Amino acid sequence: MTPSNRGSQPKNGARQPRQSSGKLPAHVYRRRRYMLLVASLVVIALLVLGVVGIVSGLNGGGEEEPVAEDTSSASPSTTQAPVPDEKAASGKCPENKVGLKAKVDEKSFDEDAKPKFEMVIENNHTATCLIEVGTEKQEFLVEKNGDVVWSSKFCAAEEDENAEVSTEFAPKSEKTSQFEWNRVWVDKNCNRTNEDFGPGEYELVVKLGDKKSKPAKFTLEKDATAKEKEKKEAEEKKSDEPNSDEKPEESSTPDD
Repeated sequence: MTPSNRGSQPKNGARQPRQSSGKLPAHVYRRRRYMLLVASLVVIALLVLGVVGIVSGLNGGGEEEPVAEDTSSASPSTTQAPVPDEKAASGKCPENKVGLKAKVDEKSFDEDAKPKFEMVIENNHTATCLIEVGTEKQEFLVEKNGDVVWSSKFCAAEEDENAEVSTEFAPKSEKTSQFEWNRVWVDKNCNRTNEDFGPGEYELVVKLGDKKSKPAKFTLEKDATAKEKEKKEAEEKKSDEPNSDEKPEESSTPDD
């Protein structure tokens, strides 16, 4: 092998890689084009979904029925006129529009009769509103000569599911709460005593929170034995009295 031949071989071997370095195999270009196409499709899909989401949101807001705003609980803004009554704005009836009456089913009761008391609660407002009518707010009072001799609070349950209840009242309407009185004398701790509700005039007063009604009068009659005794005493007293038809004898004086 001549030196010229030996020198030509390395040169030919070095040129061959340089000639092929500017081009990649065809499958590499196909893979890149495929990945670029997939990426383009993903971007287009995301854009479409985003537009659809925005449009559906706008359409959904327009198709849904508008919800009425509860102005009773909303705080008035600076541009609104001032609310004249906070309780009316919150749904409660104004206190000066709540009426209260006490009623008794009869004017007088025999010894075994149990009076039925009524608390009449009135909404004198021109709008529908709420009144707190729970047992915690209600109280029936029996008074005699201005003194409280009995109260429904004396034997009230410590836990009552109806203690705090608000009821809706239509404009110019009323509702009634009833209570049957057992005529048993108890102290403030619901302990029975030896005292009794004797015959005479009594007054029923009802309370709803701080509101108090005018008294409703009723009478507890005497028992049959006492009545019979009084009747007999009256007859005896009448028989002891002189007859008004008989004239008293005139005393004669001797002549001078």
